[in-house]
Amino acid sequence: MFENARGRNQAALIDDPLVRRGVEQWLERVLGFYGEDGGVDVEVIANQVILNEKSRAHLYSDYTPLELKYVSGSRPMLEAVVREVTTPAMNAREKARALMRRVRDNQDRGLKKWDLFFGGHEEDLLRRGARMCNEVSRLYACLCQIAGLPARLFCAHISGHMMNEVYIDGKWRWIDSMKGFMPVNDKDELVSAWDLWKDPRLFERQPKSVWDDVRPPAIMFGTQQRDPRNLAKTMAHNRDCYFHPREALAIGNYFVWDHAKYTYPWRIEPADLDRLQRARHAEQLNRAKLGWPSHYYDPNLLDETVKMRS
Repeated sequence: MFENARGRNQAALIDDPLVRRGVEQWLERVLGFYGEDGGVDVEVIANQVILNEKSRAHLYSDYTPLELKYVSGSRPMLEAVVREVTTPAMNAREKARALMRRVRDNQDRGLKKWDLFFGGHEEDLLRRGARMCNEVSRLYACLCQIAGLPARLFCAHISGHMMNEVYIDGKWRWIDSMKGFMPVNDKDELVSAWDLWKDPRLFERQPKSVWDDVRPPAIMFGTQQRDPRNLAKTMAHNRDCYFHPREALAIGNYFVWDHAKYTYPWRIEPADLDRLQRARHAEQLNRAKLGWPSHYYDPNLLDETVKMRS
């Protein structure tokens, strides 16, 4: 389904011309960084489908197969990570949370040379201590699948962030594995990306137990990632940007047993710096037209505190 509105043509499902332009500019940025033949980070785009009213029913039913085809022993390093942080006694939600914490903190391990090179398969991401959202999300999906949890990639193209959805207790649940965010509704049930898009103020109603897991990706205020102002920025970015009403959300499949279908090159610098810079400039202009908040561009303009359920 939607075979003519996938991958590089996924903007075909979008009616708003500025949102369509945002998807086109996102693709230009990705290709400027990774190149036309940029390996897995470009190849995963091929099956992505925009999430909106036209596609929601399909994306939350038949799009991602629930059958797990992983063959035990085929990726022993990833299996070792799953064994390290999960136990057979854990339920699905507990396993998803344990694995989320592991990839959230992946930046503390490995070579930690984040800004010197990029790339590699998931085992390399573990060795490197990779922390880029697209790499962490891909790693998290693979670990979940090995642990018996169907998982997939979730994207906010215009804001520029990749996350996950994991199938837990009969439903798809949204997780930002890079930041350690597993939000819940007012009944303490994990929620889908669609739930959050329909009610982004759920981010203001998260209990302390959820915020205790959140680790913002960088230090913008104070000296600690978990400074309350950094948590407030995370809350606001999710509420106002990643789930902005004019964001271009998309879902894609990536399976740990399909690694032979992809290539995993290494990259030291952007493939086409001029193309990348032009795309970034165009994206910023278009975000302003779409109504992205000022704190997206400068966190110092955020003047609210983190909100949470009492």
